[in-house]
Amino acid sequence: MAKFRKPPIDLVLDLGTFEMRLLRLDSASPGEVRLKSSLTVGSPKEFLASTFIEFPIMDAQPVYKAVHSLVADGKVSFDNSIILIPDHGALTNLMISPPRYSKKETEEAIREDFSPIMPLPIENWYIDHLAVGRWEDEEITVAVAVLKNNVIELGGILQKAGVNPQCIDTNFFNVVNLIEHYLVSEECKGKNVVLVHLGNETTTVGVFRDGQIRTYLNRPIGGYDFTKQISKHFQVPAAEADQFKQNEIFFLPEASPEQEGLYNFTVIKGVFSVLTREIFGAIENYLTRFREFNIHEIVISGGGANFQNIGVILASNFNAKIKPISELYKLTVNGRTAEDHERNTLAPACGAFLRD
Repeated sequence: MAKFRKPPIDLVLDLGTFEMRLLRLDSASPGEVRLKSSLTVGSPKEFLASTFIEFPIMDAQPVYKAVHSLVADGKVSFDNSIILIPDHGALTNLMISPPRYSKKETEEAIREDFSPIMPLPIENWYIDHLAVGRWEDEEITVAVAVLKNNVIELGGILQKAGVNPQCIDTNFFNVVNLIEHYLVSEECKGKNVVLVHLGNETTTVGVFRDGQIRTYLNRPIGGYDFTKQISKHFQVPAAEADQFKQNEIFFLPEASPEQEGLYNFTVIKGVFSVLTREIFGAIENYLTRFREFNIHEIVISGGGANFQNIGVILASNFNAKIKPISELYKLTVNGRTAEDHERNTLAPACGAFLRD
């Protein structure tokens, strides 16, 4: 029987650009998370997450009000909390290079790798890194950079709202925390497994072999792009377009030539083509760089995984088994078994409770 544990920090505030969520943990173990509570509020349009813009929050007051409403409903009083921001709120780089033998050499190599892609001086950034494994004679390192002023600005808003931030992290690697037990399992041994986190504004793709990440890519295409296209085509507000996504059929429940002629699909086909092209680009990078020939499975997470039957068309496009992350862990909220769409959406926040 799995041992349940309660980490030192039992509160996660997930700041998405579509919704903000406050989760209080009961207990967690690999493959199962129990929450005391899960609260949600719509994200104000003034909350922006940007890798490249300092002070991206256009107006702090609506963001403060949204967070404060969660804090009040959750009866939080300056509790220590893990803060999650969208993947595009930080700059992430996966380095595969000969191992460095000193901390200084490693840090210099990371700064050298980051510098060409940073729009602002490197001194403006907080940078953290972690060696995550080896491939042949090379070392794989994940490095994350976030603008200092953005951390200070966001931290000030959260503290004013009644939360005490202890760390700020992005979504993707917390999804990895959640399914690490699966990625290192015998079932996945020797397989190339792709994790696709379908966010509101961006999509993040990582390729894993034997639980070890070998490719990472974040691209500016997400669920909101589908919403905008539907809103534009049918000339309805974004909120109504979101409901349309939930209630109408865009992807058929079985692979069929009729998919191409489905009217709703023709509306979003251009957006879907961009999404599949970006996912394919990350996969191709992996296959070429690591001299592999195929992928075996794609795991999808995030709100985009709830787009009805999207897994069917993705499986057809990539000739691989598609598995929603809801199949890979159990979740209860205040004793209630969470539904599939909740497990897909809450995956990053739940994974934050399984941080080492």
